[in-house]
Amino acid sequence: MVKRTPIAAILLTVSLVAAGAGNTWPENLNRLKQSLCLVEYYLPQAETNEIQDNTRIKQKITGILVDEAGLVMTSDIIFPANIDIVARNRFYAQIQSPPEDITVSFEKDEKYAATLVGVDEDLRVAFIRISQSENLPEPVVFRSDHALETGDPVYLIQHLNGRYNNEVIITSQNVNSIQEKPWLKWLSVGAFTPLSAGGLVVDPQGDPIGVVYRNNAMSVGSHFDIDVPMTSGALTELLPAAVFRQLLTDPPKLELQYTGTGKSWLGIQMQVLTSEMAAYWGLDTLNGIIIMRVMPNSPAEKGGLQMGDIITSLGELEIKGEDSQAIEVLRNHIRSLPDGPVPMIIWRDQRPLSKTIILESSPKSQFFAEEYSEEKLRFSVKELTQDIILENDLDFDTEGVWVSRVEEAGAASLSGLVVEDLILSIDNHKIRNLEDFKKEIQASMDSDPQLIQVFIKRQDKTLFIYIKPDHML
Repeated sequence: MVKRTPIAAILLTVSLVAAGAGNTWPENLNRLKQSLCLVEYYLPQAETNEIQDNTRIKQKITGILVDEAGLVMTSDIIFPANIDIVARNRFYAQIQSPPEDITVSFEKDEKYAATLVGVDEDLRVAFIRISQSENLPEPVVFRSDHALETGDPVYLIQHLNGRYNNEVIITSQNVNSIQEKPWLKWLSVGAFTPLSAGGLVVDPQGDPIGVVYRNNAMSVGSHFDIDVPMTSGALTELLPAAVFRQLLTDPPKLELQYTGTGKSWLGIQMQVLTSEMAAYWGLDTLNGIIIMRVMPNSPAEKGGLQMGDIITSLGELEIKGEDSQAIEVLRNHIRSLPDGPVPMIIWRDQRPLSKTIILESSPKSQFFAEEYSEEKLRFSVKELTQDIILENDLDFDTEGVWVSRVEEAGAASLSGLVVEDLILSIDNHKIRNLEDFKKEIQASMDSDPQLIQVFIKRQDKTLFIYIKPDHML
């Protein structure tokens, strides 16, 4: 009896499925497989509560060589920091340090050093650059004019997880559904959990036409080189090349100093208009998005928008009624527009109004916020930015600083301080901003106190924390 390894069994199963469906695999798949690379890198210990990172975890994800100069397209999981105030990666809000010691290898050959170029948070893709361009495989050249339909076959080229030594695997699948909004995606039912998003999508003619998108199920854990069990019936989201083709020639650039995000914002919180709401306002149509909140000093406030206004169009975009994706579509449309004037039609007091809004680059996020570390008490704080205010549903005039890091077993941790606490006062001295905090915490430390009283807001409660300096390590 022949004993097969697990990887051989998987490949045999996939081959039998493909053969049973009458598929003939394109010869080009093996050549394209050579352009798939394994991206390895280090991030600080995956604990959001450490000031100093004493250990690092090696991580592996899939990448694709996309030009002759060594540009590699991969998943944004390599650096999931919030660099935009309207980003949705809140789970990774505290990850602030770019990846270190990035290397790229093709089919287990020599490892090439690489550096991070930038991240697109909307499409959840990142780009890195290999330090040398000699002796690299032929890069992938995407077709961006290929339109798939439900039932069409595709091939996916991906890496398996560490259980299977990160071998490259090719599977034959079909497009089971098509999602049009907020941007086009092909949906397919997969048969296993890959190492990461970022795999290559190939059409029956052997032409690369897209990549595997990082959906929410891939947000946690799947990028670690760990034993992820095989699954069945997982929905795989495939991103067509037409959606990201501009990034291939003009990839996003990561700026460690805030110089503007390059993406516009309006500065509102929104809710989709429902039939019940339309009836309440006496509207004949359902088309619109309700403004729930207008941020201070935003383009919306400067343009005279108010809470309760109903947006029916912005530029060339017509808002569809009672559409669960309408908010995401509007958000992405705004971010795709250049800074400057854009026409808008709203409903107010049961009549339409024409407005011209001057879009601006979105303000800095918590990623760019200034951070201050109190090393003796083993915690750090950051200035308040609008994304922190929005995430925690705070009033826009809220003052204070938020706790960004708390080292385990340090004085602050042992006294009960936790990440995301909002510090309002120290020893009964009000904290309005980061400068106040620096002044007051230094004054307290200089007085050699037995206790430091810190008044905080935690979610919807306020409480006092008493830090004992004699806990210092």
